[in-house]
Amino acid sequence: MTDGVASRVALQAWHFVRQAGHNPPEELASVLLGAVAEVPVKGSHDVLAAYRDGTARYLNHTGGAVIWEDRDPVIQAAIDDWLAYAQGLARALGAAWTEPSLPPLPPGHLRVLMLTPSGPRFGQGPEADIGKEPAVSRFLSPATALMQLLTSRHMDS
Repeated sequence: MTDGVASRVALQAWHFVRQAGHNPPEELASVLLGAVAEVPVKGSHDVLAAYRDGTARYLNHTGGAVIWEDRDPVIQAAIDDWLAYAQGLARALGAAWTEPSLPPLPPGHLRVLMLTPSGPRFGQGPEADIGKEPAVSRFLSPATALMQLLTSRHMDS
């Protein structure tokens, strides 16, 4: 489906295709191309995004960032672990969000986001509530492991 095409490019293309009034074929609609975790920290959010092609982004609430474009089997395995769980969660959430933009994410709120050709599938809410949900906890566990790997690799370089 996206062999040789960066996941972010494929997602952007599908966004424009949907804006033009066309939907992806059913067999592609819920294929996960990326996952995002937005976690509240000190009145702001840390954001981690990982993509099927092995790239990742970590944006720290303080303004620091890690942009991962390298090919590394350890990082790829961590991304694959996270995306494997996220794929199941995307299917469980059902229909994709069809509005032009996501709702605001207030301080103290958490968002889990799965990126598919048919659009984003997500859940969000106060961290104290949504963070206790087993599905969210299972989504955040491999995300946290990936974030720790990315930041440790970034510090080593």
